[in-house]
This record gives sequence, structure tokens and C-alpha cells, in this order.
Amino acid sequence: MGRQSLAQSSEQAQVPGASSQSVHDGLTPRHAAAGLRWLFDRYRRWGLSMSDLATLLGGLSTRRLYDWKRHVETKDEIEIPRDTLERISLLLGIHKALTLITPDGHEEEAYAMFQRPLDLFGLQGRSVRDFLLEDGSIGAMYFVRRSLDGMRA
Repeated sequence: MGRQSLAQSSEQAQVPGASSQSVHDGLTPRHAAAGLRWLFDRYRRWGLSMSDLATLLGGLSTRRLYDWKRHVETKDEIEIPRDTLERISLLLGIHKALTLITPDGHEEEAYAMFQRPLDLFGLQGRSVRDFLLEDGSIGAMYFVRRSLDGMRA
């Protein structure tokens, strides 16, 4: 492999979202589009703005998020960074956990719980929404997910 080929390979590996499917642990661009579509259908019900959603997805620019939104509305596939996929997965898990601790058939209560202060260790009387936006880290998302899962046990 010549110098030019090595440089090209190196550049491709550094472009977010341009990596191969294997880097995403089996998740495909179709999975990414489905995850983004799920988020775009729900973020307002969580009391989030597009700017808030960009923060929860790792500090993305709102312009990038709007570009992705337009893309998933018109196409079935999109490549996004692994970190973003992980954050989408965690938000889905948080929503599922909130849904499971509410009475059957009351999914709207899960959306309300996301925005309402909870008596949950570590949140210090804040809502899940506020805690995640203030911290912004993926560790905070894992903490909330595990804590909510523990409430079901």
C-alpha cells in the first residue's frame, strides 16, 4: 500500500459517520435512521427543544440535527457516529423504563415523569430531563437508565 493509500485510509477513518458497519457493532444505517425517526417523533413530548436534543446526543449542532431529520424523512438510511447511536439507545431505554414503571396504558405518564422532579438518588430533586441536560454526559444517561431499571426490581 502506497503513502497516498495510507493517508486516504487514515482520513476516512477520522470522518465521523464514515466508518464501516462493523464499527457500529452490527448496527446499520437503517438502524440509525429508525432510532433518529423514533427520537424526532418524541422529543417534544419530553419537553425538549431541538437544541436540547442536540445536547443529549453529545453536543451536536442543531444544524446537523435538522439535516439528519430531513434525511430520515426522505430516506431509509443514514450513517451517524457510534456515540450518537449509543445515546439514542440509552434514551430509548430510559423511555422504556419510565413506561414500565407507569400503569399499563398510561404512556403519557412516562413523558410527564421525564419532565417532573423525581425522588431518585443522584438526581437531587431534579427531573430526568434537567439532570441529563445539565450533566450532558453519556455516564449520566447510563446512571439514569440503571436507576430507573432498579425502580422496577
